[in-house]
Amino acid sequence: MKKFIILLLLCISALTSMAQVPNFGTTVGDQKLYGYSSLKYRAKANSWETYSTLQYGISNYMQIGADLYTATDDAFIGYTVRAGYKFSNYFKLGAQITPSFDLNDHHKFSYLTSGIYMNGNITRNGKLFWVTDTWLENNKKKLTSAKQWTYLGYTFSLPGNSNTITPMGGVIHSWKFDQDPDLSFGAYYTHKNISLYVWTNDILTSQPRFVAAVEFAFSNK
Repeated sequence: MKKFIILLLLCISALTSMAQVPNFGTTVGDQKLYGYSSLKYRAKANSWETYSTLQYGISNYMQIGADLYTATDDAFIGYTVRAGYKFSNYFKLGAQITPSFDLNDHHKFSYLTSGIYMNGNITRNGKLFWVTDTWLENNKKKLTSAKQWTYLGYTFSLPGNSNTITPMGGVIHSWKFDQDPDLSFGAYYTHKNISLYVWTNDILTSQPRFVAAVEFAFSNK
């Protein structure tokens, strides 16, 4: 009953404050196909965004792929290389680099996104865990964004051995120290190799953003 109450409170806080969905340090695995697709809405701005990516594991420690980002008047395609390694259950480290190109301007280079991902267990059973994501964005001339996302999460088992729900909450801050820190909350439900996300960020701003997403990973072996 205590776990159920905690789960209920965390889910309510995530949905009523209704993002950056967290990225973990390891990769999808050798010869596995990874996919993620999201729809994002920014309140009071009448702004809709989509982001989708397909990536393929070329080893247990690396995957490559492409992504597509669209907004009201924008469309960008990116080409991704991602690597990751599990040092232990308490520390996993990954990195990603994605140059993106403007589909509305003859595939012209637009910006470069880099990510550093770290996560690990806090408890021995792995249900309580931490995640940090560092996101850097450069255009042709300068670093335009440098943000840190730090989360705590807890995984609750549901009836059926392959069903779980994981609420998470965290803080966002800029390494450029050019804006106030903010909050991000969300949860994801997992059934076997498929996860469904609801997320929100920019909660303390006048235009919070809400995200619904689906994620999957399948083996080609």
